[in-house]
Amino acid sequence: MSEGPGSPGSGAQSNRAGLFRKIWPVATNDSNLTLHGFRRFKTSHLLNLRFLEEEIAELDHRLYQAGLSLQIEPSVTDRLGLKHCKRDAQVPDPAEVISQETVEALRNLLKQYDDALIAFNQIMSMETFSLIDDEKQASLRTDLTLKEVYKTRLLRADLPPRSRTDPFQRQFHKILRAFRYRQISGRAERNPEGREPLGHPGGTWGQQNTALIAGVLGRVATTVVVAVFLVAPMVALVLVEDRVRQLVISCVFILAFSFLVALTLQISNFEMMAISAAYAAVLSTFMS
Repeated sequence: MSEGPGSPGSGAQSNRAGLFRKIWPVATNDSNLTLHGFRRFKTSHLLNLRFLEEEIAELDHRLYQAGLSLQIEPSVTDRLGLKHCKRDAQVPDPAEVISQETVEALRNLLKQYDDALIAFNQIMSMETFSLIDDEKQASLRTDLTLKEVYKTRLLRADLPPRSRTDPFQRQFHKILRAFRYRQISGRAERNPEGREPLGHPGGTWGQQNTALIAGVLGRVATTVVVAVFLVAPMVALVLVEDRVRQLVISCVFILAFSFLVALTLQISNFEMMAISAAYAAVLSTFMS
Protein backbone atom coordinates (compact mmCIF):
# COMPACT_ATOMS: atom_id res chain seq x y z
CA MET A 1 0.00 0.00 0.00
CA SER A 2 1.59 3.29 -1.09
CA GLU A 3 1.66 6.31 1.17
CA GLY A 4 -0.32 9.37 0.23
CA PRO A 5 1.13 12.84 -0.25
CA GLY A 6 0.07 13.92 3.23
CA SER A 7 1.38 10.86 5.11
CA PRO A 8 4.20 11.17 7.69
CA GLY A 9 6.51 9.06 5.53
CA SER A 10 6.02 11.38 2.61
CA GLY A 11 6.84 14.42 4.77
CA ALA A 12 10.02 12.80 6.10
CA GLN A 13 11.11 11.90 2.58
CA SER A 14 10.48 15.47 1.47
CA ASN A 15 12.58 16.79 4.38
CA ARG A 16 15.42 14.43 3.48
CA ALA A 17 15.26 15.55 -0.13
CA GLY A 18 15.39 19.19 0.95
CA LEU A 19 18.32 18.48 3.25
CA PHE A 20 20.13 16.65 0.45
CA ARG A 21 19.60 19.63 -1.85
CA LYS A 22 21.06 21.86 0.88
CA ILE A 23 24.20 19.83 1.67
CA TRP A 24 25.03 18.55 -1.84
CA PRO A 25 26.76 21.80 -2.91
CA VAL A 26 28.75 21.75 0.33
CA ALA A 27 29.89 18.13 -0.12
CA THR A 28 31.01 18.80 -3.71
CA ASN A 29 32.53 22.25 -3.25
CA ASP A 30 35.98 23.07 -4.64
CA SER A 31 37.10 25.01 -1.56
CA ASN A 32 38.84 23.09 1.22
CA LEU A 33 37.17 25.32 3.81
CA THR A 34 33.69 24.37 2.67
CA LEU A 35 34.54 20.78 1.76
CA HIS A 36 36.39 19.82 4.95
CA GLY A 37 34.83 22.19 7.51
CA PHE A 38 32.67 20.42 10.10
CA ARG A 39 30.98 21.59 13.28
CA ARG A 40 32.56 20.28 16.48
CA PHE A 41 29.57 20.65 18.86
CA LYS A 42 31.86 21.49 21.77
CA THR A 43 29.10 22.26 24.28
CA SER A 44 27.15 19.11 23.37
CA HIS A 45 30.29 17.00 23.80
CA LEU A 46 30.92 18.56 27.20
CA LEU A 47 27.32 18.02 28.29
CA ASN A 48 27.51 14.38 27.24
CA LEU A 49 30.70 13.95 29.28
CA ARG A 50 29.13 15.64 32.31
CA PHE A 51 26.03 13.42 32.12
CA LEU A 52 28.24 10.32 31.97
CA GLU A 53 30.41 11.66 34.77
CA GLU A 54 27.41 12.14 37.07
CA GLU A 55 26.04 8.66 36.32
CA ILE A 56 29.42 7.05 36.98
CA ALA A 57 29.90 9.12 40.16
CA GLU A 58 26.58 7.88 41.53
CA LEU A 59 27.50 4.28 40.78
CA ASP A 60 31.03 4.79 42.11
CA HIS A 61 29.64 6.11 45.40
CA ARG A 62 27.48 3.02 45.83
CA LEU A 63 30.46 0.75 45.16
CA TYR A 64 32.67 2.62 47.63
CA GLN A 65 30.03 2.45 50.36
CA ALA A 66 29.60 -1.26 49.73
CA GLY A 67 33.35 -1.75 50.02
CA LEU A 68 33.60 0.29 53.22
CA SER A 69 30.76 -1.68 54.78
CA LEU A 70 32.91 -4.83 54.59
CA GLN A 71 34.95 -3.43 57.53
CA ILE A 72 38.23 -4.56 55.97
CA GLU A 73 41.28 -2.82 57.43
CA PRO A 74 43.02 -0.63 54.82
CA SER A 75 46.65 -1.22 53.90
CA VAL A 76 49.48 0.45 55.81
CA THR A 77 50.10 3.20 53.26
CA ASP A 78 46.37 3.70 52.56
CA ARG A 79 47.00 5.47 49.23
CA LEU A 80 43.26 5.93 48.62
CA GLY A 81 42.64 7.41 52.06
CA LEU A 82 39.99 4.83 52.94
CA LYS A 83 40.38 5.54 56.65
CA HIS A 84 39.06 9.06 56.10
CA CYS A 85 36.20 8.25 53.72
CA LYS A 86 32.76 9.51 54.68
CA ARG A 87 30.33 6.67 55.36
CA ASP A 88 26.59 6.79 54.73
CA ALA A 89 24.25 6.16 57.63
CA GLN A 90 22.40 3.40 55.83
CA VAL A 91 24.31 1.19 53.42
CA PRO A 92 22.63 -1.69 51.59
CA ASP A 93 24.10 -5.15 51.75
CA PRO A 94 27.07 -5.59 49.34
CA ALA A 95 25.35 -8.62 47.83
CA GLU A 96 22.50 -6.35 46.74
CA VAL A 97 24.80 -3.68 45.30
CA ILE A 98 27.27 -5.92 43.47
CA SER A 99 25.00 -7.60 40.95
CA GLN A 100 25.52 -8.62 37.34
CA GLU A 101 23.35 -5.70 36.28
CA THR A 102 25.55 -3.27 38.23
CA VAL A 103 28.75 -4.70 36.72
CA GLU A 104 27.38 -4.46 33.18
CA ALA A 105 26.13 -0.92 33.78
CA LEU A 106 29.56 0.08 35.13
CA ARG A 107 31.35 -1.41 32.12
CA ASN A 108 29.04 0.28 29.63
CA LEU A 109 29.26 3.67 31.33
CA LEU A 110 33.05 3.54 31.64
CA LYS A 111 33.43 2.50 28.01
CA GLN A 112 31.21 5.35 26.85
CA TYR A 113 33.01 7.80 29.14
CA ASP A 114 36.52 6.72 28.09
CA ASP A 115 35.65 6.73 24.39
CA ALA A 116 34.01 10.15 24.70
CA LEU A 117 37.01 11.59 26.57
CA ILE A 118 39.52 10.30 24.02
CA ALA A 119 37.37 11.48 21.12
CA PHE A 120 36.91 14.92 22.68
CA ASN A 121 40.65 15.25 23.27
CA GLN A 122 41.32 14.43 19.62
CA ILE A 123 38.62 16.82 18.43
CA MET A 124 39.95 19.71 20.52
CA SER A 125 43.45 19.20 19.10
CA MET A 126 42.21 19.57 15.52
CA GLU A 127 42.75 22.76 13.54
CA THR A 128 39.79 25.14 13.65
CA PHE A 129 38.55 28.16 11.78
CA SER A 130 35.70 30.57 12.30
CA LEU A 131 32.44 30.07 10.44
CA ILE A 132 32.74 33.68 9.32
CA ASP A 133 35.80 32.66 7.26
CA ASP A 134 33.53 30.64 4.95
CA GLU A 135 30.59 32.74 3.77
CA LYS A 136 29.15 29.81 1.79
CA GLN A 137 28.60 27.71 4.91
CA ALA A 138 27.67 30.73 7.01
CA SER A 139 24.86 31.59 4.60
CA LEU A 140 23.27 28.19 5.33
CA ARG A 141 23.09 28.90 9.07
CA THR A 142 20.05 31.17 9.06
CA ASP A 143 19.54 30.49 12.79
CA LEU A 144 22.68 32.44 13.78
CA THR A 145 23.37 36.13 14.11
CA LEU A 146 26.55 37.60 12.64
CA LYS A 147 28.18 37.62 16.10
CA GLU A 148 27.29 33.95 16.57
CA VAL A 149 28.74 33.16 13.14
CA TYR A 150 31.96 34.85 14.24
CA LYS A 151 32.05 32.86 17.49
CA THR A 152 31.23 29.50 15.89
CA ARG A 153 34.26 27.28 15.27
CA LEU A 154 34.50 24.63 12.56
CA LEU A 155 37.00 21.78 12.35
CA ARG A 156 39.40 21.28 9.45
CA ALA A 157 39.21 17.53 8.86
CA ASP A 158 41.96 17.66 6.21
CA LEU A 159 44.68 19.20 8.41
CA PRO A 160 46.94 17.56 11.04
CA PRO A 161 46.48 18.28 14.78
CA ARG A 162 47.65 21.65 16.09
CA SER A 163 49.61 20.39 19.13
CA ARG A 164 52.64 22.55 18.25
CA THR A 165 50.96 25.78 17.20
CA ASP A 166 53.28 28.64 18.06
CA PRO A 167 52.02 31.75 19.92
CA PHE A 168 52.56 34.01 16.92
CA GLN A 169 50.30 31.81 14.83
CA ARG A 170 47.57 31.83 17.51
CA GLN A 171 47.66 35.61 17.73
CA PHE A 172 47.48 36.00 13.96
CA HIS A 173 44.49 33.62 13.99
CA LYS A 174 42.66 35.92 16.41
CA ILE A 175 43.62 39.08 14.52
CA LEU A 176 42.50 37.71 11.15
CA ARG A 177 39.17 36.50 12.54
CA ALA A 178 38.51 39.84 14.25
CA PHE A 179 39.46 41.76 11.11
CA ARG A 180 37.08 39.70 8.97
CA TYR A 181 34.26 40.17 11.49
CA ARG A 182 34.73 43.94 11.46
CA GLN A 183 34.84 43.90 7.68
CA ILE A 184 31.56 42.00 7.31
CA SER A 185 29.81 43.85 10.15
CA GLY A 186 30.84 47.13 8.53
CA ARG A 187 29.38 45.88 5.26
CA ALA A 188 26.11 45.18 7.07
CA GLU A 189 26.04 48.66 8.63
CA ARG A 190 26.59 50.32 5.26
CA ASN A 191 23.78 48.31 3.70
CA PRO A 192 20.61 50.44 3.99
CA GLU A 193 18.34 47.78 2.50
CA GLY A 194 19.10 45.20 5.17
CA ARG A 195 20.49 42.79 2.58
CA GLU A 196 22.40 39.76 3.81
CA PRO A 197 25.98 40.94 4.53
CA LEU A 198 27.45 37.56 3.55
CA GLY A 199 28.29 37.11 -0.10
CA HIS A 200 29.00 39.60 -2.86
CA PRO A 201 26.77 41.20 -5.48
CA GLY A 202 28.34 39.08 -8.23
CA GLY A 203 27.07 35.88 -6.61
CA THR A 204 30.49 34.85 -5.25
CA TRP A 205 31.20 33.83 -1.68
CA GLY A 206 34.11 35.29 0.24
CA GLN A 207 36.55 32.97 2.01
CA GLN A 208 39.61 33.39 4.19
CA ASN A 209 42.01 30.49 4.77
CA THR A 210 43.01 31.65 8.23
CA ALA A 211 45.15 28.59 9.03
CA LEU A 212 47.31 29.08 5.93
CA ILE A 213 47.69 32.85 6.34
CA ALA A 214 48.38 32.62 10.08
CA GLY A 215 50.93 29.87 9.48
CA VAL A 216 52.85 31.97 6.95
CA LEU A 217 52.74 35.09 9.13
CA GLY A 218 53.77 33.07 12.18
CA ARG A 219 56.83 31.69 10.40
CA VAL A 220 57.77 35.17 9.20
CA ALA A 221 57.45 36.57 12.74
CA THR A 222 59.52 33.70 14.15
CA THR A 223 62.20 34.29 11.53
CA VAL A 224 62.35 37.99 12.40
CA VAL A 225 62.68 37.27 16.14
CA VAL A 226 65.43 34.71 15.59
CA ALA A 227 67.26 37.09 13.25
CA VAL A 228 67.11 39.86 15.84
CA PHE A 229 68.54 37.58 18.54
CA LEU A 230 71.39 36.60 16.22
CA VAL A 231 72.23 39.91 14.55
CA ALA A 232 71.87 42.20 17.59
CA PRO A 233 74.41 40.39 19.81
CA MET A 234 76.77 39.95 16.88
CA VAL A 235 76.78 43.69 16.21
CA ALA A 236 77.10 44.50 19.92
CA LEU A 237 80.05 42.13 20.37
CA VAL A 238 81.82 43.54 17.34
CA LEU A 239 81.55 47.09 18.67
CA VAL A 240 82.77 46.15 22.16
CA GLU A 241 86.38 45.05 22.63
CA ASP A 242 86.39 44.52 26.39
CA ARG A 243 86.04 40.77 27.14
CA VAL A 244 84.11 41.33 30.36
CA ARG A 245 81.53 43.52 28.65
CA GLN A 246 81.27 40.99 25.83
CA LEU A 247 80.57 38.29 28.40
CA VAL A 248 77.86 40.42 30.04
CA ILE A 249 76.20 41.11 26.67
CA SER A 250 76.26 37.40 25.80
CA CYS A 251 74.74 36.44 29.17
CA VAL A 252 71.96 39.01 28.80
CA PHE A 253 71.01 37.78 25.34
CA ILE A 254 71.19 34.12 26.38
CA LEU A 255 68.91 34.75 29.37
CA ALA A 256 66.46 36.80 27.28
CA PHE A 257 66.37 34.16 24.56
CA SER A 258 65.91 31.34 27.08
CA PHE A 259 63.03 33.12 28.80
CA LEU A 260 61.40 33.87 25.44
CA VAL A 261 61.61 30.23 24.38
CA ALA A 262 60.35 28.96 27.74
CA LEU A 263 57.37 31.32 27.92
CA THR A 264 56.17 31.20 24.33
CA LEU A 265 56.89 27.77 22.84
CA GLN A 266 55.09 24.60 23.88
CA ILE A 267 58.16 22.40 24.17
CA SER A 268 59.61 20.07 26.78
CA ASN A 269 62.27 21.10 29.29
CA PHE A 270 64.87 19.04 27.47
CA GLU A 271 64.09 20.74 24.16
CA MET A 272 64.28 24.14 25.84
CA MET A 273 67.69 23.30 27.30
CA ALA A 274 68.94 22.08 23.91
CA ILE A 275 67.79 25.25 22.14
CA SER A 276 69.31 27.52 24.79
CA ALA A 277 72.59 25.59 24.71
CA ALA A 278 72.75 25.82 20.93
CA TYR A 279 72.12 29.57 21.09
CA ALA A 280 74.83 29.98 23.73
CA ALA A 281 77.24 28.03 21.51
CA VAL A 282 76.51 30.37 18.61
CA LEU A 283 77.17 33.46 20.73
CA SER A 284 80.41 31.97 22.00
CA THR A 285 81.70 31.86 18.43
CA PHE A 286 81.06 35.60 18.13
CA MET A 287 83.31 36.21 21.13
CA SER A 288 86.20 34.09 19.88
